[in-house]
Amino acid sequence: MHVGWILPPFFHELPVETDDVDEAGEQLLATVQQVLPGGTDDDRFRMFVTYAGLLDELRDAGAVYAGFCNLDFDGRPSTATVAVYRMPLDRITAEDALSAALTGLQRAYPDDDVRISTLPSGIGDTKAVVRIGNAPFTLAAEASPSGEPVEVPRGQIQVYIPLPNDADLLVFELSTPCMEDWDFYSELFATIVRTLDWATEEEAELAAVLSGAQPVPEAVPDPAVVRALHSRSHRILEALAIPGRTDEENATSAAVTCVTCADCRAKGLESACTARAHWQIEGVEDVLLAAAVGRLARTFQGEGWTTLSENPGESVALAEAEGSGHRVNATLIPGRQRLVIEVVAPCTRIVRGPGDSIFG
Repeated sequence: MHVGWILPPFFHELPVETDDVDEAGEQLLATVQQVLPGGTDDDRFRMFVTYAGLLDELRDAGAVYAGFCNLDFDGRPSTATVAVYRMPLDRITAEDALSAALTGLQRAYPDDDVRISTLPSGIGDTKAVVRIGNAPFTLAAEASPSGEPVEVPRGQIQVYIPLPNDADLLVFELSTPCMEDWDFYSELFATIVRTLDWATEEEAELAAVLSGAQPVPEAVPDPAVVRALHSRSHRILEALAIPGRTDEENATSAAVTCVTCADCRAKGLESACTARAHWQIEGVEDVLLAAAVGRLARTFQGEGWTTLSENPGESVALAEAEGSGHRVNATLIPGRQRLVIEVVAPCTRIVRGPGDSIFG
């Protein structure tokens, strides 16, 4: 079963999937340097030690994903961690797993708020067990400003969601020591859980035949995503350099639609994960448009874009940042004096499935 979710871009992934200690350390160090580029060596060391210890706990607990944020609220630092766990079920239905989780959590955490709730998710309302309570932890001496171990209060939300294959229980967990920001993180976590989406292997196989970015009409694109798409549309127009044409308004005011990208759709995931802008240039001779497609390909290739496919003089598909950034498709419609441009933003979904050696 393929499972996906979307986290805000200010979350930084922790390397829970690698068992190589040196590799995990290198990845964590790179993340710390990215998060604290202007921090002191002591700041970076404390953050590294804090998350290195947490990384061991998460890996031992079977986390399939973990990420943290490091925010600034008017000069006051704030942080939270999100983790996702997969718990295999043995000869038990999703409904029975829900009941068992409720009973077990109420027994283990008698002072916490434990209940069954209906959660809106990417594929409709889903029943889940929700636990809200405290989970204090000990901050190691190396990470403590005082140089002594310190017990730190921490709030925690856990959501236990049985997957419909009756084989897996998915657990989403948010933890934060910044209780003054609890309301913010609670709302943020609810937003993350609402992006949960899944598909069976059979659904994924069918979706692979129908792959292609599919519109999701009810979703609204993020303004920052819209601006980025319009900015790249402007750059495309410059690279096309069609003589005598000024299509600036057409390109930079193109409607932006939320879509499910081809890769996610091929996994059977249907909720919106990205957005695209679609516009066209009309009334220009095919020979001029063909030359423009060639200029676009050469210009973007020279700027480091990767060519995904190219039919010289007719079409080109390009990807930014070695395939992880925006994607551009330019296609000439022969005999119609029309060039169609599609710009797709990067996919924001985090996917775990059989291909990732996590589920199945």
